[in-house]
Amino acid sequence: MNAPESDRQSIWSVATGWLPAYFALFDVLGLLGMAFVIIRNVLWIPHPSVHDMIWAIIVGIVIVGAASATISILIVEAGKNAMIVGTYLEEMIKKRRARQMAEAVERGRAEGRTEGVAQNDAKWRAWNDRRLSAEAKGEPFDEPPPGLDG
Repeated sequence: MNAPESDRQSIWSVATGWLPAYFALFDVLGLLGMAFVIIRNVLWIPHPSVHDMIWAIIVGIVIVGAASATISILIVEAGKNAMIVGTYLEEMIKKRRARQMAEAVERGRAEGRTEGVAQNDAKWRAWNDRRLSAEAKGEPFDEPPPGLDG
């Protein structure tokens, strides 16, 4: 299915690797359309003569054939391009997730640093409060400062 684009002859042609999908779709659409045109002109629409009915059926089948060919090409090309767009979108999503993860990790680190600083400050304040309290009472204070206590 990955035939090179150079296998095309014109804008209305289909790449060689996509021919089975194109013809399967064309056949289904064409047969359904022709059945509809025939049933519609034979059973539902009154015609002044058999000649007019046959002419209406022929015109309808020509229109169905052209529409089936065009719709089949559009669907096959859209399906092929959807795979390309899907791959592109998948890469974009992966990049966005990686960026979001990196940002979340950095936020976590920043929050961790903030918490660490706050905890360290609390330890120093508590130590200093004990030191000042001991000094005010005239008691000896030999507790090492935070971070030097092992």
